[in-house]
Amino acid sequence: MIINKIENDWSVMPRGVTYYFIGQPKTQKTTAASKWSDKGTEGVLILDADQGADYAQGANVIPIVSLVPPTKIKKDENGKIILDENKKPTVEIVPPEERGYYHRVGPNIGKPMPVYSMREVYTWLSNELENLPYEAIVIDTVDEVNSWIEDIVKKELKIEAMGQGQWGADWGMARKKNLDVIVNLQKLTKRLGRNLILISHSKASSVMDNKVQLSPDVPKGLGNALTAKADVIGYTTIKKGENQANISFVGYDERMIGSRLRPLAQKELKFDYETIKTEIMSYKED
Repeated sequence: MIINKIENDWSVMPRGVTYYFIGQPKTQKTTAASKWSDKGTEGVLILDADQGADYAQGANVIPIVSLVPPTKIKKDENGKIILDENKKPTVEIVPPEERGYYHRVGPNIGKPMPVYSMREVYTWLSNELENLPYEAIVIDTVDEVNSWIEDIVKKELKIEAMGQGQWGADWGMARKKNLDVIVNLQKLTKRLGRNLILISHSKASSVMDNKVQLSPDVPKGLGNALTAKADVIGYTTIKKGENQANISFVGYDERMIGSRLRPLAQKELKFDYETIKTEIMSYKED
């Protein structure tokens, strides 16, 4: 049995870290995340569930539009429905380029755009990530993935709105399905020494006991579970009249913010990879 003795070496960037960036829209979360690597955008892959990465220059993006792939009734070349051995219509997965989405920017604007489901992308990453150049995988946003999952839960429980399930069964089911998605990706990235970046919008803040309440824009139970899984949780802002975003790791009980990495704990910094890297690599243990 080999026992690892932990000796933190802050002269190199840690790997296998789960980051969670939370903030209002237009606080540069996607732009900063797209460069979260020593290789810049070449080292990052964005799973774009929010369809918001169109203008992240140089980003590597896979559009994600559902949790599972859509299907259709299978027909032969004459348009006749193909039946299975039980005389029931067979179904097949709709090809990615036939799912009704079109390029919105770039040289292919107006042409059909292949889009994928989270299940398809996870299966691909499970098989290929070890040989891919990406040092970080980004889910942008967790909020949108949760909305797909809530739709699935409502259909499964035959309810019209979340909150109508008996004894909170709907919230519990949705939380478990969300965590399955995140935990599976987290296990994969940690195993291969890659970083995982989660992005969420923040809920409108409120003040209690003279303290600002901050949390991701997902149900509270899910927010608590996701922040517990993350190693580094930062709140992004842009000050009035400025164009540069900042990120805060200043946490207390009412803020789901903080850092397991000591160099970032209780800090507020410029929100970009190079600044965070410099802060970590210049840290000296007491």
